[in-house]
Amino acid sequence: MVMAYRPQVWQDSVSDYQEVAPDVRLSSYIQSYWISYTDSSSPPSRVIPDLCSDVIVQLSTELDVLQVNICGPSTHFFYSYSDQPLIYFGIRYYLGGMYPFLGQSFKGLKDQLLELALFEKGIATDLIACLSGQESLSALIESANLYFLERLNRLTVKKISAPIQTFFEEHYRGISYSESIASSSLSERTLQRTFREETGLSPYEVFDVLRFQKVYQELVSRPTIDHLDLVEKYGFFDQAHYSRKLKKMTGLSPQSIRQHVGILQDNI
Repeated sequence: MVMAYRPQVWQDSVSDYQEVAPDVRLSSYIQSYWISYTDSSSPPSRVIPDLCSDVIVQLSTELDVLQVNICGPSTHFFYSYSDQPLIYFGIRYYLGGMYPFLGQSFKGLKDQLLELALFEKGIATDLIACLSGQESLSALIESANLYFLERLNRLTVKKISAPIQTFFEEHYRGISYSESIASSSLSERTLQRTFREETGLSPYEVFDVLRFQKVYQELVSRPTIDHLDLVEKYGFFDQAHYSRKLKKMTGLSPQSIRQHVGILQDNI
């Protein structure tokens, strides 16, 4: 599954968050490895929907593996925080990118954060063994690359179903939701079932989050853009509908989002 889509994470004015590209052979599945440090003095981090699923490894400041979680795709914003010093090492997968590696249904993972061992014990055990004992973050990334490349070589199914990929690519290029549904090679009911199995989301939830990402990325790149232009461009019913969707996805009003990204632009 080749992705031109680059999700936008929430940007804070002060952040130690960073992303590192995976091995190019994994780049159709893994959008990035990400690293973040937090402690009790760190403000809660705002996490916005991006269509991705994550494996999140909690590390001590000495890089000891403390816990491995799986975070399913989200349909609304949430906060992440810690009351102790932690390093988060995340593996962010594109929509459907994690499914071939896990080989089991994503149903029920939407908006969920679970211990990976409760969902897939074998992979959790392997990852802990693979990442333990590393002495640097670069060594962690190298070990993760080697682990997932080895798993990739053993996969029998190496991509999500073609109708899901087609739906996503068509909508990403600007084809409407109804046109994408109508042109699918699957019936709407079968498409719904396939989406939930492989991504954890319905087709409309994928559409809804991708539309939000497009709006948010426009606001980040052009903070002064007129919100009414975005209402029309992305097919919202009206400005109230637009405002409700942005509030759900970020917890903020459109004006507050624009003020925030404008401050970020001023600080560049």
